[in-house]
Amino acid sequence: MIFALLIVSFIAHATSKDEESNYLDIKSKYTQADHELNELYSIQMQKYKKEGGDFYGQALSKDIFLKKSQQIWIRFRDASCDYETYESQTGTGYQSIYTQCLLDKTNERIKYLKENN
Repeated sequence: MIFALLIVSFIAHATSKDEESNYLDIKSKYTQADHELNELYSIQMQKYKKEGGDFYGQALSKDIFLKKSQQIWIRFRDASCDYETYESQTGTGYQSIYTQCLLDKTNERIKYLKENN
């Protein structure tokens, strides 16, 4: 009986360590992607401010709309990840699953901004 408890304890500890390692890996990737997104956003904002609205034949500069879009996207990203990870909120892998969702959404946004620059 004691042997079985030791094995279960060891497996739980190993799973915990694996989960922690997995989470740290995903978090590192998310941090890098978030940095890339922020850099891309800053570059595009500077470009659009410099061009002004006249460049596009508009009264307002494109940076105004990019800023508005980014603010709404952040709220949408967070709400989407809350919804998509709802069932795993009480599980041991929740942090990894939620952070992976943030990473996926951030990479999608990077691609979108690059394609629509």
